[in-house]
Amino acid sequence: MAFSRKHLIYAAAAPLTLGALLATTAAVPASAHVRPPVHPRVAVGSMELAGGALQYEQFVALQGFGRNHGSVEYTNWNYSELGSGVYAPQAGTHNLEFVLGGKYEHTLNGDGLQLRALSPERMAFKGTGVYSDGTTTWKIKGEVNKDKFRAAIAYDNSTYKLELRGTVLPDGSVTGTAKAVNPAQDLTFTLAPGTFAPVLNYHARIQSDRIQRHDATFSFTIPRGEPAGLAGLKITVKVHDGGWGARHDRYAHGVTGTPLSPYPIIGGPGVTIR
Repeated sequence: MAFSRKHLIYAAAAPLTLGALLATTAAVPASAHVRPPVHPRVAVGSMELAGGALQYEQFVALQGFGRNHGSVEYTNWNYSELGSGVYAPQAGTHNLEFVLGGKYEHTLNGDGLQLRALSPERMAFKGTGVYSDGTTTWKIKGEVNKDKFRAAIAYDNSTYKLELRGTVLPDGSVTGTAKAVNPAQDLTFTLAPGTFAPVLNYHARIQSDRIQRHDATFSFTIPRGEPAGLAGLKITVKVHDGGWGARHDRYAHGVTGTPLSPYPIIGGPGVTIR
């Protein structure tokens, strides 16, 4: 459920054709009052949120679709959840080992990583590290999408580069292969256990919504199986579509019945209401 543009065209809300409208009119007695067709309202959102913890939320809220009010997917990258299948890099120093005949030990500086959430399941990161000699430094830039890891390493003051592809395992380690250039080489690599950790991620069905001209409010219940204290909580979300560009949109959420807390939108397409 990814949205590449801020404004989306919702096909189901397209106007009736002239032929369909004429057929509808012909089926109604001339003395009856004919109301114009009412099109369902739709609110969609995809946004990276700040405010104490890095979060990402995507939703489709449907008004006028009977019992189907849409769905929401939410990730909190600072809150752990065993078995979620969505991973985030952790603070600290982490051993990165390459093998090509012998072993080549590196250290990834997890404390200095810059993180950016790209979707509820995908996070980008960049940072630095050092080779085992203590003086050769390098920069890393990559992404983790669920348990799929990819990254590029460029050594400072050198043309030697590595492209890494691997899988995050349940213990937070990563295993995979690497290709080098200048010179060309094929290597394997491992990142130590604990380099990544599973984070809070859930899908929920929207139970009720109200969509107005530029604003939408909807509620859902955090599903069973989520961490203690969260499962069963009813959450209310309120969003505002401020026009072209997410910088004009607004987002707030909280436990239903309590004041909603605003969270800055710092990435993603934002909110669109149609």
